[in-house]
Amino acid sequence: MKKILPYLTIIAIGAFAGNMINIGLSYAIHWQSLDPIEFMRTFKVDFPLLLGPTAITLMPAWLGSLWLFLKSPKQSESRQNWMYAFIGLSLTILQTSVYHLPMNLDFMDIKYDAATAANKLQGWVIFHWIRIIVAITAGVFALLGFRKSID
Repeated sequence: MKKILPYLTIIAIGAFAGNMINIGLSYAIHWQSLDPIEFMRTFKVDFPLLLGPTAITLMPAWLGSLWLFLKSPKQSESRQNWMYAFIGLSLTILQTSVYHLPMNLDFMDIKYDAATAANKLQGWVIFHWIRIIVAITAGVFALLGFRKSID
């Protein structure tokens, strides 16, 4: 029973990172291939479909890493690693909330002219890959936290 939550948390982090990689390697490339105005029309359909898989992977990962951090022995390497995993996932949520979500809503409302939309999408993709790197790093720390907890 003691290993179930760490396993589920690590699986959820991996699923979240995998979902983000999928968005970066498929949707983002597709969006960049479209005319910017057509991209925004397409994004209006695509974005809501991406919310479900993101939420059902990120929330258990985030909550699990928080719980495991709080329940790990104080001053332990395990606790420190779970803290880093939690912070990494929290950073992805912060980045999404502050940077990506407002831009996503503007894309859906077709608020940009073609040139601005193309530039905004390029920045969106770059910052999306940063989000992926942070999510993968959180996964590494979760694995280390789990390993340290069973040593």
